[in-house]
This record gives sequence, C-alpha cells and structure tokens, in this order.
Amino acid sequence: MARQEADFGPDADDATPTAQPASLPPPPIALTAEAAVGMDAFLLKGGLVDAHFLRRSDILLVTFDNLSSIGEYEPPQPWLQMRASKAGFSILGILASRKDWYRNPDTAALITRLRDAGLFNSFRRVVFVGASMGGFAALAYAALVPGSVVLAFSPQSSLSRKVAPFERRYVYAAKKWDWKSPEFLDAAQSVSTTAEVYLVYDPFVPEDKLHAMRIVGPQVRRIPTGHLGHRAIRQLKPLGVLQDLIEHVGRGSFDTTAFSKAMRGRRDLRSWQRSLLDQAEKRGHFKLGQLAAEQMLRADPTARLPRRSVQKFAEAEAGRSTFLTDLAVVDQPLQAVITVSNGQPKPPFDGSILRLHRALVVPERDHDAKLASGVLLADATPCDLSKAWIRARKSTPAPTLSATETVVDLPGSHLFAGHFRGHFGHFLVESTARLWALDHIDTKLDSILYLPYRGEVGPIERAIEGHQEFFHLLGIETPIRTYGTALRVEDLYVPELGFGWLERYAGSPAYRAFMQGRLGGAVRANGSERLYISRAKLNAQRGGILGETVIEENLARLGYEIFHPERHPVAVQLARYKAARSIVALDGSALHLAAYVLQPGSSVAMILRRSKANVADYALQFKSFCGVTPDVIDAIRTDWVAGESSRVDFRSVGEIDFVALFDRLKVLGLVPQDFRPELPSAADIRAMLAGFEDKRGEPFRALNQGEKPGPEAEE
Repeated sequence: MARQEADFGPDADDATPTAQPASLPPPPIALTAEAAVGMDAFLLKGGLVDAHFLRRSDILLVTFDNLSSIGEYEPPQPWLQMRASKAGFSILGILASRKDWYRNPDTAALITRLRDAGLFNSFRRVVFVGASMGGFAALAYAALVPGSVVLAFSPQSSLSRKVAPFERRYVYAAKKWDWKSPEFLDAAQSVSTTAEVYLVYDPFVPEDKLHAMRIVGPQVRRIPTGHLGHRAIRQLKPLGVLQDLIEHVGRGSFDTTAFSKAMRGRRDLRSWQRSLLDQAEKRGHFKLGQLAAEQMLRADPTARLPRRSVQKFAEAEAGRSTFLTDLAVVDQPLQAVITVSNGQPKPPFDGSILRLHRALVVPERDHDAKLASGVLLADATPCDLSKAWIRARKSTPAPTLSATETVVDLPGSHLFAGHFRGHFGHFLVESTARLWALDHIDTKLDSILYLPYRGEVGPIERAIEGHQEFFHLLGIETPIRTYGTALRVEDLYVPELGFGWLERYAGSPAYRAFMQGRLGGAVRANGSERLYISRAKLNAQRGGILGETVIEENLARLGYEIFHPERHPVAVQLARYKAARSIVALDGSALHLAAYVLQPGSSVAMILRRSKANVADYALQFKSFCGVTPDVIDAIRTDWVAGESSRVDFRSVGEIDFVALFDRLKVLGLVPQDFRPELPSAADIRAMLAGFEDKRGEPFRALNQGEKPGPEAEE
C-alpha cells in the first residue's frame, strides 16, 4: 500500500519501492538503433533512459514510467507490459533510471534515433501512454512521431511555475530538475502533430483539471473520471475497465457511451463515495449530498460513511439561508493561440458562472418590449450575465413582469443556455455559447433551459429536436427544454457568453476547450485532404453567388472533393473538416463549424459571396481556435439584390470575377500555375442571374455604387 501512495502523489520522488522479479527475461541488447529495427525484441541503451522493445503486432504502445514504476522490477521492464501482452500489442518501454520527469536530453535523443531508423514506420498505430509523470512524457514526446496517438492518465502539462503557476504539489521535482530549458517544457504545446489525444483525469482534483484544460485541440478527447482522484488509473483496475480502455484506444475503437456505462460500477467504491460526499459538503450541495448518502445507505444499510453523512447534510441544510447567490469564477489558465495573460481569460471573458436560487427565467412575451428576455434575480432585478446579443451590437432588453403574470415554479438544478436559434450559423454563434459550463458544474442538472427565440415555443422545440445530433456529439444527455412562460427556478446556473459576436468570436479558453475537446473527440478524420465546401445546392432564397458550379467543376478537375454539408449529418461534416488540409469555401456557417476541428497548419481560402462580409469574425475565430489565418478572396464584381432592398444580406447574390478568383487561388498555391479554368461567358452569367430571378420569383438589380451595403447578417 505504501507503494500505491507513492505512485502519483505529490513529492513521491523519495519513495523507493522494493523491486520484484521481472515477469519477462531481458531482451538481447542492440548496439545501434539501425540494428534494433531489424530485431523482434531488443534493449537499446540511451544514457539516462533505455528502450525495451517487444514486437507482437502492428499496434505499438510506447510507455513511460511513473514515479512508482521506476525500480519496480529487476531487471527493469516496460510499464503496462502485462496489459500490452494481454492485448497482443507490441510495446516500446522508455525506461527511466531516475525520477526526473524525463527532463533530460537523452529521452528525445533515444526516441529520435529509433524514429530516424524507421522503427515506427512498421506500425499501423502508435500510442504513447503514461500516467502522471509518465503522462507528461507521453504528451510531450509524442511530437517526435507525428500522427501518433496519446493516452495520458492524470497528466501534468508542466511543472514550470511560469507555464503552470497553479501547480504546487511536486515541490521536490519542480526544484530538482530542469524546468527552464524550452525543449519539451510544455506538453500542452507538443500535441499539435498528434492524431488523437485521450486525457483520463478526475475533474474534481483542481490541479489535474487545470492541466487537462490547458491541453486543447480538435483531436483532444477528455475522459473525466469524477471522484477517482489523481490515482484514477488504480481505481480503474478493480472496475475492470482499464484493460478495455487501453485496447480500444490502441485499436482506435474507443466508445464514450460504452465506457460511461462500464464506469457506473465506481459507485460501489468507498473511495468514490467518500470523494462525492466530500465535494458535496465543500460546494454547499447539502440537499444533493443527503440524497446521495441515502441512496448509498439503501444499497448497503451497514455502511457507516453514508449513515453519518445523512445526518450531517440534514443539519447543514436546515441551517442554510433561504436565498443563496454566489459567484463562482472558473479558473482557466489555458495556453491557447491567443496568449492568456497570467493564465487568465482576456476580456470580455472572465470565466464566470453565476449560481442563483429562485431566479426568474423570462422568455419574450407579447406585452413586453421587443426581444425583452433573460434572467431576473430573486428580487426581480436584471441579471446582467444573462444578457444576449441578437446582433453584433444590439443586446436584448431586460424583461419586466406584469403584476398579473403567471410564474411557474421549476424545482431542481438547471443551466441557463440563452436563446435557441434554429438557423445553424446562429445556433453555433449564439446557442452554444454557454454550454462550456457543463465541464465545470459538478451538480447533476435536471435540464438545460433555452429561451425560445421570438417567444415561438413550438418552432423552437422542433429546432431543438433537429439539433439533437449536435448535442449528442457534444456528449450532452441532459434534457434540453424551452418554455413560453416565466419560470422561478430552484437553482439556476448562468454562465458567461463564451462565444458570440465581435470580440467573442475568439471564444473563451473554457469554451474552446469544451467545443474542441468534445467535437474533435467525437469523430475521426475521414475525407479528402483538399476540400471545396459548396453552397450551390442550397435553396435560392439563401442567396450565394452566380455560377458556383463553375468553381465546383474546375476544382473537381484538380482532385478537390466537392462537399455539400447540408446533405450530410453533422458528424460527417466534422469528419471531412478534420481530414482536410486545404479548404476552399464561400463565407458561411460551414466555416464556423470547420474552425472547431481543423488541424493546425491547414490552409483556408474564404471566397466572399457578398461585399462587407464580417471577415474579421472568421479570422479571429480561426486564429484563436486552430492557429490558422484564412486567406480572404474578394473577387466580387457586383452585389445583386432583390426588389427594393438597398443592402447586401443573406438573400443577396454576388457576381464573381472568375479570372481574378482563379489567379488568386494560383498565388495561394491552391491550384497549379499552369491550370486553365473553364469559365463562363457574359451571356452565361446573365442566364445564371435569370435563373435566380425565376427561382425567387422577383427581379434583381445591381446595388448602386453609392448605396451603403449595410450591416452584414450572419446568413
């Protein structure tokens, strides 16, 4: 038991386990990396680290020691050796000779030698695995093998106080070893070349959660194991899920739903029960804690812990004041594309979640001001954090209640998610903006509450149903509700807007981590590396450009996949965007979605379909989410508008200068210099405009040069 405590605990560096006999004989020694590549088993010396290899299949686990496994066996053998054997996986153990967190030049040098000799090329899938100290190493050094996968248990992103100022547990290791040299200093910065990253951690261990939140990207998939502690991997063993987890990640078949079901057995663990009840007490959830303790007691009437807790929580709840309002600030020291000063979100974000007791959720109603809606505090004063922006610079007015208005009591705990917009672009920008809080609220929510846009409950309920696939991809199983009457909610969580118009297109660190981690982890890349996202098959009422099929046909000749997103499920759309390395598209909702999962280093060419598009919004989102700056192609000759309209909007039609468009694509390297596109004549363009007029049933006119285009709508 002493060795278990030393495994991942703070300052476990001095713990020295008693060595056990190794279960495997030592492999033959390879003198060089080149010689090692030709062997089915070898031990390659590397100074402070050695490489212990055994070939079994075309799936390779690269494992790193943790504080406990160093010196555990004599002679040394790779961590997870027996589990790799059971799975039939090959294994390459990077054996540490000291507990230096692999902060030595020998580690990178040894892996590089094996890589350059071609060892990793012979494997279909390479998975770097580690826990705590080893989790840091797995994340950091996976960058040496681009396209590899990482499975990290309770990983630490860095012990550098400048990089991770919140980490204060490993005092000895932080002082003893080199945490100044920049090479592989920050594991959060080393995952950009990985294919998939799986993070297994307990979100109720504050430091572990903050390390995990720093590791972001569309390929990052979080696997929270609440109330299992820093040594979560040790708790997974008796639950019988550790072997399956390793095998499914190794084979690329991990399923979140199946894992969650298997994890239900943790409720019988005394350590899990103790942690759950402790957290309930710490966070003031006395009523929920009492209910949980009563459930535990029913399952085991002899258990002492829940029996004591029932009485303790009952007494605490009795002493609680009637009204409760507290402000929780989510500390998010994320390392993202936009530099976060002192590890904190930049304005307009501050990571706030307001928890309110008996607050009022008020939708739009006929007798109130137009768009008036939001949350009122228990005393009926407006809750500023619930304010929304339906347009870039137009906020919703605070609602007012009439003396005769019906207010319905809603018991339980609920998340306020703002307005629900049915249109996909507005849904992304406005209706997902508060969902990030789901990663930070430990209370079991009874529902996610949306305000019906324009008070239209029926259409919004249908729209919610239409977006169920998207919620499923986000791993959201909480019921999603909307109501047309004012509600007095027992406990309401109101998060800040983590995304939205203008400067909010950057996304808060918490929002980016939530959306990228969940959407990126929900699908695997599948599709062409060169993608054209088309709007050509959308309804003519949606506007567009004249002759988009011209772009389609020419790019198809060059091998681009022509993709019409509205004809595919969201999961397929994400898979295409995740696979693409070059995207060409008109501005629109599809690009907003692509930014969540696009791989760093990819290129995006955005063709404007109307004048005065909000180019800055797209640029800010792409740079913040994936470090990509879109190349904007403005080849608009004329904006065509219908009837008496005097501005471009989502219904207007752009006339493109195709010669200028393809010349620009050549400059950007997206089409060959010698490519000769097949372009329409002036008569063809006139026929295309006539086709739009026929479909719309109204004439178009060119927007005069002197007319102001007006503010651009989202779609």
